[in-house]
Order: sequence, then C-alpha cells, then structure tokens
Amino acid sequence: MRDLTKEHQAASGRRLHAFTLTMLSAAGITAAASLPVRAADLTVTPAQQAEAQRTAQQGIPVSALASNAPSQYTVQTGDTLWGISGRYLRQPWRWPELWGMNRQQIRNPHLIYPGQILYLIQRDGRAWLSTTPGGSDTVRLSPRTRSDGADSAAIQSISAKDIEPFLTRPLVVDQGTLETSARIVAVPESHVYVGRDDNAYARGIPPEGAALGSDWQGYRPVTPVRDPVTNQVLGYEAEYEGNARLARGPEGPSGVSTLRVTQAQQEMGVGTLLMPQPLREAIRYTPHAPDGQIDGRIAKVYGGVQYGGAKQVVVLNVGSNAGIEPGHVLALSRTGEVVNDATDLNRAIVLPDERYGLAFVFRVFPGVSYALVTDASNVIAVGDRVISPR
Repeated sequence: MRDLTKEHQAASGRRLHAFTLTMLSAAGITAAASLPVRAADLTVTPAQQAEAQRTAQQGIPVSALASNAPSQYTVQTGDTLWGISGRYLRQPWRWPELWGMNRQQIRNPHLIYPGQILYLIQRDGRAWLSTTPGGSDTVRLSPRTRSDGADSAAIQSISAKDIEPFLTRPLVVDQGTLETSARIVAVPESHVYVGRDDNAYARGIPPEGAALGSDWQGYRPVTPVRDPVTNQVLGYEAEYEGNARLARGPEGPSGVSTLRVTQAQQEMGVGTLLMPQPLREAIRYTPHAPDGQIDGRIAKVYGGVQYGGAKQVVVLNVGSNAGIEPGHVLALSRTGEVVNDATDLNRAIVLPDERYGLAFVFRVFPGVSYALVTDASNVIAVGDRVISPR
C-alpha cells in the first residue's frame, strides 16, 4: 500500500476538490461554485442542478419518511447516525437530503450530540429536520447546536464496537507495500521471537518516519484476497502481530533502527513487516449514496467464513479508485439464478437479482474497501454484488 492510509487521505482530498460541483438530482446535494469542473461533471443538466438545489432547501417528500418517524427525538448516549437515520427514513442513506446538506457538509459532517432534540418539520408534502420546533432556524443545514462540547462527545456514524479492530490494524496490503515495508531483521541473542518490553532491530524505517517514540505495527501477509470475478489478487490479508515503539535509529551504514515491543499478540520475529501506526479516528461520516453507479463484489467475509450476516465486516473489490469513500451506503444483491422453466420445455431462464441488504463503508484503500453489513435479510456470500442503492 506504500502506506495506504496516506494514499487514501490524499485521494480523498483530490476527490473533494474535483467532485464538489456535482449536483445529484436524486441525492439533493448542492456544491460550492468556486471549484473547477471535471469533464464528466459537465453532463449534469440544468434541470438536475435545479432539483438538487430545491431538495437541499426543501428537504424530501413526506413519502420517503419511515412510517413511524417521530415528530421529535432526543439524541441518546449510544445512538449512532445510522440508527437515527433509520428512525426517520425508509432509505437511511437519504439522511443528507433530510438535513439539506450539501457536498461539503457530507465530507465534513456537522456533529450531533446526546441531549440534542431533533424536530421533524412537514409542510406542503415535504419534510426536513430542524433544531427548533417550528423549523424557523436560519441555519437548518447545520445539526451542530453547541460550541462548548468536545467533538469526541458527538455520536458516531456506526457502532465502534462492530468495527474497532478494523480501524487501526493493517487489513489487506498490496504488493507494493510488501516490497517497501520496514521489517525486523534481528532479535536479541538467544531469542527466536520477541515479546513485550523486548528489543527488536529493523531496517527500512525512513528518516521521515523515524521520530523517537513513534509507534509501528508488526504484521505478516497471510492469505491472498482475490477478486471473485477476475481472480486477480487484490492484496494480501495482513495478520496483525503486535506493536513496537521506535527507541533509536536509524543508525550506522546499514540504517538499523531499535524498537521496543509494546504489545505482542502473535509471534513477532525476524521477517515481521512494519508499518506506521495509523491514527485512531472516530467514524462520523454522514451516510450517503455514491455519486454515480457502483458495481462491485464482496471479495471476503471476515471471520474465516464463506457466508455471513448482519454486523459482519466484508471486503469489497472496489475502493477509492472506483470512487468509493467512507460513508457510502451500498446495496447488497445476489445474481439471479439460472433455472429451467418446466412450463416451457425446460428452457433455461435467469431469475432477477435478489436485493437483500445494505453495507456501510468505513475504511477505503485504492483497490479495496471495508464495509459493515448493517441490514441483511439473507446470508451474505463471497461474490455477491454491491451496487448503488438507488
């Protein structure tokens, strides 16, 4: 990955600049007019732009509300943005429309805190959320209602406990990362493996990453993750082995660094690969549909199984290269079976695709992404499709 986290951040910044002007008629997303337009964005028609602007100002049709959408709701500790979206909407990924958020706000969502009261306003067949009972607040686009609260107190997009191990540990690494990662090349005499408080000696830590006290993750590539359609290797599942802190280095002509092991979950030793410890960030992305049509596949179901269900993490064969970003909601579907029609001389026919659930993308790399299955009325399986939910 050549530090895929940094690559993703850079890619996200580029996409933010390039995509901001895109107005989506279905999503109701407006944009700042001061940024340059990509060639592909020129296909957005004036009618689509007008509909997007209108939706951002007026909310959504009342028919899009959940049947039991509350007229007001007090945000509770432990709530998630996804859960609240489901309270109000039949299609939770339309949350930005209900708030009238524009593209900039989706990427940098305003925060919602426990104790905040949300009011559902309905007028002339349209609905939107407000922070005042009459919906007369002039800054309806911003759910933030307090400036003295720490951002860490705001509710998260999805439950952290469902994705905690996947936020900071290496998951899938590409061939470039395997070739360029720092690695442990020696351990103290008489040691085969190292444990907590042991020293380990590594090469390949670059000068810019050699800040004393910086944390590094140890991992080994284990199983190739293959595209279920092309059989191409998307990357290698990385088995987390532990953490180490840089104590000295790099030193000498060989550029050897000294690390002190702070956590050893597996057997760390010579050959263990190292990557910088990524920052632990709360997941507060606003759930929303992708800009355009996404058509990918589930490449892996985590947990060492071929099948799964709701609350499981899956690896998708599409990433930032395909326009995927954290917060995207994708529909899960299974390709229709080929069966014989007994009423027509057993002629082979293809049944329609079966749509059965939703997945919330929370971590993205160039060629793969990670999503939590939030809803599933059927078992999920490797090879199932992930598509734009509209």
